[in-house]
Amino acid sequence: MEISEVKVRNEFFVSALFVESAVTDYLSEKLNIADAIHSNLLGNNRKALSFDQKMDALLDSSNFSIIDKSKLSVFREIYKEFMMNIEASSLEDCFSSPDSNDDFLLILYPQNDYLPREEKLINSCYQLIGEVSELVALHTKKTEVKMPRRKRFFNMNNLKLGKLTMLLSLFFIS
Repeated sequence: MEISEVKVRNEFFVSALFVESAVTDYLSEKLNIADAIHSNLLGNNRKALSFDQKMDALLDSSNFSIIDKSKLSVFREIYKEFMMNIEASSLEDCFSSPDSNDDFLLILYPQNDYLPREEKLINSCYQLIGEVSELVALHTKKTEVKMPRRKRFFNMNNLKLGKLTMLLSLFFIS
C-alpha cells in the first residue's frame, strides 16, 4: 500500500476516535451520565455501546439532513471496511461492501477525470473526514480537532505523553 493510502486510513482511524469521543460525551450529557468512561452503557467494556450503536443514537437524537445522514453512515461503513480489510494491498481493495461506498464517495466528492481512481478515493476520503468531523463537532457542541498536516507538533523531549497522545503521535510525526 502506498504511503498516501496508509496516511488516509490512519487519519480515518484518528477521526473515528474523535467522532466516538464527541458522540460519547454528547450522549452522556443527554443521558445525565456523570462518568461516561466508567459507565456500563458508554464506557470501555464489553457491555458498552459499539461505535455503530453510538452513531445510530446520534443520528436518532439530532436533526440531520438526508445528505448529512448519508455522510455519517458512509463514514461509519468505510471505517468498518478499513477495520475488516486491514491487510488489503491497496485503498481500493479496502472497499468491499456491496453498498459501493467508494462509488458514493466519488459521486459525493467529484474529482478531476485525469486522476487515477486511487488518488480520487484518497481525496474523497479526506473530504469526508473533514465534513464528518465538522458535522459531529457542530451537533455535539464539541470543538473539532484539526491536526496540522505533515508537521511535527510534539516535542518528544519536553512532553509527558499520555497513552492517547502516544497513539496519535505514531500517526502524525514525520
